[in-house]
Amino acid sequence: MLKKWQPNYPYLYSLPGFQFCDLLLAQGKYQEVNMRASQTLELHKQQIWLLDIALDHLSLGRAFMLQAQAESSNDFTKAEEYLNQAVAGLREAGTQHHIPLGLLARAACYRLQEKYEQAGTDLEEACEIAERSSMRLYLADFHLEATRLFLAKENWEEAQKHFNTAKDMVKNMGYHRRDPEIT
Repeated sequence: MLKKWQPNYPYLYSLPGFQFCDLLLAQGKYQEVNMRASQTLELHKQQIWLLDIALDHLSLGRAFMLQAQAESSNDFTKAEEYLNQAVAGLREAGTQHHIPLGLLARAACYRLQEKYEQAGTDLEEACEIAERSSMRLYLADFHLEATRLFLAKENWEEAQKHFNTAKDMVKNMGYHRRDPEIT
């Protein structure tokens, strides 16, 4: 439909483009996300669309993080750079309801680099925003990432608490996108 309406734009952009990239990342297609988000980022920079620029940075950061994992690389430099830009951009855009997305992704990147204190700081902030705004899906995502963080730190008891909370939330909300992570 977009190609018919706007033939000059080969990819979805803005929030629908970000959501499509999120779906592609869930399927492990980080190369395609890198290509798409790089192109839409140029469009968004020309238009100075702050939220869309931040979401493109978020997609690119997550794509580079997945790439580093897939290639068994410990080089998360590009991922961290884009995720830092994403969090800063989401703050600048003034979209409080999107900030937890950036913080959760950056916390995962920090965890993979064994920067546990920084990961914990981002998780705490994401949790505060989600609790304050009753964003239950983000709270479930917070508990899942907290589980991973405490597993990495070998704190089995805290990991189990967060996992149980996440599992209950996912089931009670019907958040089926997270079903593979709680089984």
